[in-house]
Amino acid sequence: MLKQVQKTMPITCRGQGFNDFTREVKHEVHDSGIITGLVCLFIKDTGCSLSIQENSNPEIFQNMETLVAHDAPQAHAVRHGQAEAADAHGHTRMALTAVSLSIPVQNGRLILGTWQGICLYEHHSHAKNRKIFFHIIGD
Repeated sequence: MLKQVQKTMPITCRGQGFNDFTREVKHEVHDSGIITGLVCLFIKDTGCSLSIQENSNPEIFQNMETLVAHDAPQAHAVRHGQAEAADAHGHTRMALTAVSLSIPVQNGRLILGTWQGICLYEHHSHAKNRKIFFHIIGD
């Protein structure tokens, strides 16, 4: 019988960069009792994004940050309201990445590669508390 679970997952970010929360998603999948299905993750914010990255080597995160910083540097001229000027680079970075992910579930486990991890990519330099919407559907 088809089953669905929805919840909000709090994630605390220490500042700009990648925050791996694969363990938390695996825990939610296990608790759902769903064996075969699909996990959807969504972040309702324009100052961060979601990504699946290699999580075995922190240098991968640094390489990704270097690449994105090249395309969306923090100090660049943008058309943005004065009050939100500090957020402009974050909004650009969000547009280069994603705000949602879909990950299949088989035999009660996320279908991820050996070195793949689920990350929240924080675009602000200061600590933030984020909320990720988790939805799993299946049986």
